[in-house]
Amino acid sequence: MNIYILAPQNHKSGGAELSHQLCHAINTLTDVPAYMCYVDINAPFDKALGIDVPAPDAYEVYETRHIIGSSKLNTADSLIVFPEGLTLSMPYYPNAKKVLWWMSVDNYVISTKEANLPFIRDNVVLHLYQSYYSKDYVEKKIPGAKGLHLSDYINDQHGKFIYPAQFRENIGLYNPAKGYEEIKALLEKASWLKWVPLINLDIPHMVLMMEAGKIYVDFGNHPGKDRIPREAAADGCCVITNKKGAAAFEGDVPIPERYKFESPADSLEEIDALLHDICDNFAEHQAQFESYRQMIASEKAAFNSDTVKFVEYCKQKLF
Repeated sequence: MNIYILAPQNHKSGGAELSHQLCHAINTLTDVPAYMCYVDINAPFDKALGIDVPAPDAYEVYETRHIIGSSKLNTADSLIVFPEGLTLSMPYYPNAKKVLWWMSVDNYVISTKEANLPFIRDNVVLHLYQSYYSKDYVEKKIPGAKGLHLSDYINDQHGKFIYPAQFRENIGLYNPAKGYEEIKALLEKASWLKWVPLINLDIPHMVLMMEAGKIYVDFGNHPGKDRIPREAAADGCCVITNKKGAAAFEGDVPIPERYKFESPADSLEEIDALLHDICDNFAEHQAQFESYRQMIASEKAAFNSDTVKFVEYCKQKLF
């Protein structure tokens, strides 16, 4: 058995890094060889896989190998791990075992309009769930689907040190790439707070901002168990979300209910009051996220354990 893990070529994102993390974990924790398979997302689906490019420089730390060409993929001893954004290439590899890793439910729905769900239902031998949100989606859409939990973990640079509460500033952080229209009204309502968009920052500068601030607000879609809320919490921020996507699931975003809002646009006064209270009594609010921080800190060990379980399942059940 050989495992091939797909990722878009020259692409840096949470999902792309996660694919490299899995490849690294399989190669270091099991006796099964794993390889990256880079995909040219602009090429025809039957010619897109096996592009000869190096790993993005940010992921060289995972020391992965990649395959060149796609001939090795379509064999009986191949297992291909498809992220949900690359499922349209599945039909071109009929001989390989196909595993679907649900990192982002929303991205799949938007990009495919669920048009290939029947094919997935009949041809995917195992579903991997990055979030409880994705597990819920698959179980509703494909009753009886076989699946395993395989989530992820944030970069080790987060959570190493939490800057003391008394030295933090009244800074609110947000990701303008997700849910900006939803948070825009709050930025105007709570203009007394110093708002800093998390954009074009490398990891050290992300850590620096999250150590300096008090609050991270995310009113985006939460298509999976997003990394930035966990990074902010690990660095000591209080996290405020809506209840969309994975944020509606306690297992994905286990923060107290007072920090989650069903309809932020209709709760601006309440949210503004909460922001004031957090800034005035930060240490008290920060303590409410201790169990969340502990969960985040345990995710790497859980990921490694789940990776071993995944490989053992494949060896025993699929080959």
